[in-house]
Amino acid sequence: MEISKNLSVPAVRGTQWSVALLGGLKQAGAFRAKERTVHVSGVGGAKLDHSDAQLPAGPTHLVKASLVGGAELTYPAGASAEVDAFSLVGGVDLAVPAGTTVEVSGFSLFGPRSTGVAGEVDGPVVKVRSYSLIGGVKVRQA
Repeated sequence: MEISKNLSVPAVRGTQWSVALLGGLKQAGAFRAKERTVHVSGVGGAKLDHSDAQLPAGPTHLVKASLVGGAELTYPAGASAEVDAFSLVGGVDLAVPAGTTVEVSGFSLFGPRSTGVAGEVDGPVVKVRSYSLIGGVKVRQA
């Protein structure tokens, strides 16, 4: 009997919903990330650290909408993600490993906006679409 050392766990498909009048969404540590996470709140943002998470095979998607609050995201090397954000007050803060390409689109009426980061050819890509009246997008390499 032969046992494979490289067992793969099936990807967790579907959408994780988080709706709150007051309060945000925070995920960190070891967990199985869904393909799409949607967070809607009156006041509160989303803080997702996928550094130790088990990610699905394709890209992960984050959709965040709030009146007040931002999004703070951390991705490991090799991750593929798309972020779509709308915020009246707040922004998006992204930490990506070296070699990751970050593409930023959308608009911000007031607030700074990162132009993105050029990574390696054929490297991982994170796409950010952010829409805010006050706030911006900040991209950092971890």
